[in-house]
Amino acid sequence: MKRLYLIGLILVTFSNLAFSADVDGKLAWSQRVVMSTTVSGIVDEILVDAGDRVKKGDVLLRLQADRFKAGVSSAKAAKNDAQYKLKEAEREWGRAQELYERTVLSDRDLQLAENGLIAARALFASASAQYINAKRDLVESIINAPFDGVILGRHVEPGQIIITRMSAVPMLSIAATKTYHVTGAVTSAYASKLATGQAVTMTINGQSYNGILASIGFEVLKGTDTYPVTIRFNAGDKLLRAGQAAIIHFP
Repeated sequence: MKRLYLIGLILVTFSNLAFSADVDGKLAWSQRVVMSTTVSGIVDEILVDAGDRVKKGDVLLRLQADRFKAGVSSAKAAKNDAQYKLKEAEREWGRAQELYERTVLSDRDLQLAENGLIAARALFASASAQYINAKRDLVESIINAPFDGVILGRHVEPGQIIITRMSAVPMLSIAATKTYHVTGAVTSAYASKLATGQAVTMTINGQSYNGILASIGFEVLKGTDTYPVTIRFNAGDKLLRAGQAAIIHFP
């Protein structure tokens, strides 16, 4: 009986070992973005350098704003003028309908009044759209941090002319520092024992971190018989670097 108990204990212990493994991994950014403005202009100021940590919403770069502000003022004036003309056309249409009902206005004059109202409405709609676009251009002449992160590089300098007519011009690179990824690879047999969402621990530079298994690949990595896995974790205020070695401790 004792012999059977020992055999069972050995099997259970072996089973537990089979379901645990340490896998080499590598740290990666969870988000990395190359930023640009959607409008052309001249770089006025850059408020960050490579290595600076920023918060979501921080202003990072501005183009010279004079042209964009002038565009907003001009578009606003055109919108106000179009709105005045629309109100006039509405009054004319109302008078025309009243006169037509009293049979003192011809069908042609009534149609002309209606055509004037339609044109005024179209002019106001166009002017309103141009005003919205002008305000958008002013906003988009400024680059804000899309998330908490670290500036990886600045690719333009103050005074540089930016032309985005054909394609976006890389201006700043930023990586998220709120969450990180660790990538690794496991065999097919072990991949079948894993499930996304399960807790995983990692060691990076001697520091332990808790994470979540974010993804398990369904295709082998090129030139290997292993499948990629990605762990997502929060490093708190700790600033890590992509490419750092990690050890993934699977349960």
